[in-house]
Amino acid sequence: MIYFFDSLVETLRSHCNNVKHRIWICTPFIGGIKDVLRIIGGSWKRNDIDFRVITDIETGFIRQDTFNEFINNHPNSIRSLKSLHAKIYIVDDWCLVSSANLTGTAFSKRYEIGTDDVNISEVETFFNSLWENKKTKLVTSWSKVKKQSQIEFEDGDVGYDKLTNLPPYSAGIEKMDKYLAQCSRYNAFAKTYEKVTGRCQDMVNDGFTLLQEIDYLFDYLEHVNCVSKGLTKVQKRTESSRISLIKKYFKEISEYYKYNPDSELRRYNSSKLVKNLTSPSRIKTINAKEVRAILDTFNCFGLGRNMHGHASKFISENSLDDIRYYWDALLNHGDITGEKVNECCKLQHFRDSSVSELIAWRFPDKYPIMNTCSKKGLWFFGIDI
Repeated sequence: MIYFFDSLVETLRSHCNNVKHRIWICTPFIGGIKDVLRIIGGSWKRNDIDFRVITDIETGFIRQDTFNEFINNHPNSIRSLKSLHAKIYIVDDWCLVSSANLTGTAFSKRYEIGTDDVNISEVETFFNSLWENKKTKLVTSWSKVKKQSQIEFEDGDVGYDKLTNLPPYSAGIEKMDKYLAQCSRYNAFAKTYEKVTGRCQDMVNDGFTLLQEIDYLFDYLEHVNCVSKGLTKVQKRTESSRISLIKKYFKEISEYYKYNPDSELRRYNSSKLVKNLTSPSRIKTINAKEVRAILDTFNCFGLGRNMHGHASKFISENSLDDIRYYWDALLNHGDITGEKVNECCKLQHFRDSSVSELIAWRFPDKYPIMNTCSKKGLWFFGIDI
């Protein structure tokens, strides 16, 4: 198909929002992060996304705030090739070849066009040839080369009439994209942990998923051993020191679990309950008592203690139809995205912590429980989220 005006940016944004494994971008001009997020969203921040950018920092430009965001989330993801002019956006097995640079000016104030009627394998071959070109340089630090007047000509607010509006990218969606990016870093750590330890077989036998075992580890470091309790920032760790720490505390939690298994089976039981009540066949008829049973599994609702009356307020100030609708849309209709998570937050007294726990209990093998305890646990092992 051919895309222009609204359809050009909306189609690209839609594919980027639903990305599963890669986003490859080739463009000589890259604008500020606010516009970039409105054009390609924030799913690229995830650790499990193969994110690559080819640009031209000598005769083109990349705005500093965008460069910093790209590098912070994906080190070694930016390469520069002088005289680059192609504009390519590869998302999974879909490709857009366009006249538009990755700037707000291009996608909203210029007469641009693009098509996905291409042989993606041929475009992929071309992209790889640029990525591996001996003249292509890895860029790890930002430097301003192009004159400000030239940058403003390609990505400025003056002198252009608006032709179309960029899609919105709200603070709520950004927050949820960040949550999904944190989940991907947690999952990457979990894979390392599993490779190093082979898992605690007592927990495996009791039905723990890998992520629930990691949650147990972080809870132990915070509340039993207390080595992560006072942390306020990520610790500097080499890969070898991280592995040594994993081995050390794996032995400790394995021994500790042998003598304290029953109190921790709530993870397994909570997940079983939530998976049953929110399944496609059950969620449309869920009643208030069952909603309360789900809320009672949440740490942020006090684990059954109705902390600050949140559970009671949630049930009284949301209709059952709304609860069913938003939970069903989030859990039973395709992949979890930042936009879907943000939609679920429209429920009263149900914010990011609540949503993350609902997702984690429903999909315990894919999504971790993200809270202060897990954040400090990752910091302890040198993982910055």
